[in-house]
Amino acid sequence: MLRAVPENTIRARHFRRLGRLEWSPSGVCLLCGPNGSGKTTTLDVLLFLRTLFERGHESAFTAVSGQYFRSLDVSADEPVEFELVVGDLRWRLLFPVSLLGARGHFGEELYRGDELMLRAGMFDETWHLGSEAHPRDEVRCCARVLWDRDEAPWMKPLADVLAGLRVYKSYWLNQVQRQEQAPGRDSYLASNGRNLWSVLANWKGSPTRYQGQFEWVMAAAREAFPDLISTVEFDRGLPYLYAPGATEADQGLPPSRAAEGLLTGLLHLTAVAGAKSGSIVAFDEMENQLHPHAIRSLLSAMRRRAEEHDLTIILTTHSPVVLNSFRDEPGQVYVLDRAAPTVPVAMTDLHSEEWLAQAKLGTLYERLAFAAPPIDGIEP
Repeated sequence: MLRAVPENTIRARHFRRLGRLEWSPSGVCLLCGPNGSGKTTTLDVLLFLRTLFERGHESAFTAVSGQYFRSLDVSADEPVEFELVVGDLRWRLLFPVSLLGARGHFGEELYRGDELMLRAGMFDETWHLGSEAHPRDEVRCCARVLWDRDEAPWMKPLADVLAGLRVYKSYWLNQVQRQEQAPGRDSYLASNGRNLWSVLANWKGSPTRYQGQFEWVMAAAREAFPDLISTVEFDRGLPYLYAPGATEADQGLPPSRAAEGLLTGLLHLTAVAGAKSGSIVAFDEMENQLHPHAIRSLLSAMRRRAEEHDLTIILTTHSPVVLNSFRDEPGQVYVLDRAAPTVPVAMTDLHSEEWLAQAKLGTLYERLAFAAPPIDGIEP
């Protein structure tokens, strides 16, 4: 299916382990590499850009633990660079940093096609919109200030991508397991997943408004965990999970009695179901706590949802099971190859069809044939 939204490109330079990142992900794609190669750091690029636009630079640095922001092997004078391209819009950022964090106003440019719409130099106290100079906002980046003025409707594709971007790295399962009243006011899953029951209660109570998102989650969960769940119900705001065959109200289990893998699957599905069409959703090692059947089933559901709603879903992994699920789509697998001048590299650019056909991707990964750390005596 052709994408209904403009292609998005993410670029970064000198950000931690990433020397030069340039990536235009689409559909459901997989990011792999050895420990420390930059998989989580790539997701942090997305998290940083979203938080910067939504809540400002201080929150953005906090969101990605802003110490040691710059690569250690580059000059202290080199800024950390980020760029997000959405269609004909290009948002470029330059951060002068020390090892411990920012050391002055960051640079910012916003282009519409070849036209420079706004500019702020590094260390400058003002930013420029055309020939007009404006003082820096203490919290908001310049692009957000311009967007909030409601005078630049052409920015909407960029603002929509940033607002819809979601990164899920680590769920607070201890919070999800608590038997607490769900207020039912949230419309999408928080990055830590703590509001899972509030989201599901809201969706369940308003099926038309939320276009059947609750039932989509339940249907996909039944496929992934056929012996564990049929539905979730709420009694006075408290969630209860019902297994297949349950016929009595008191057969519902509180979240504290549910398998952690089931809760993880519900969190993944709720994150995907809550994503607006055309947005980006990223998961760090989605396979954690999941049985191989659940992994394959959840990936199948994600692919269907991505196709139907034009989503970009990014997954990082060390799992051969996840890799094997991409055997028929090697072009959707990307490798953080330290030898490459720009990362990530599509698997189909690294290896021929004949090489890829010799075994399942998970088997090749286990044999250290790709995305492997440097080990003496072993040639990938």
